[in-house]
Amino acid sequence: MTTYEGIKRAGPPQAIQKLRENLYMIQIAISETPTADWKRLFYETQQAPPPDFLPRAVEVSGAFIRFRSEVASVEARTAWIERWIDRANQKEASMGGKLDEERRRSRDEHQREQQELAAINAKWEKL
Repeated sequence: MTTYEGIKRAGPPQAIQKLRENLYMIQIAISETPTADWKRLFYETQQAPPPDFLPRAVEVSGAFIRFRSEVASVEARTAWIERWIDRANQKEASMGGKLDEERRRSRDEHQREQQELAAINAKWEKL
């Protein structure tokens, strides 16, 4: 029996780039890098999204979710993203253990990549 609870939001939204007056690129950290299947569920299983903020307007990249937003809309859009994350987790859980092996492989690969990056960065520390 697995204790995996799904992907969760791992911090508050952060503005990472000003695109134009009152429009920003917003980034939300998530608990892990999602699998390709989870991303597909994130994009495809949403019910009644607002017409001005569809799931395809959101980019899932590594352990981050990014979207464009005006400051006044960030709170509402973050709430939508949390619903979409929950829905993708529910759909993934309903698929049973089929994705567990892929998730383990993905997590192992991510850990290897992080170790490799740390080793490379350690070599450059004194440059």
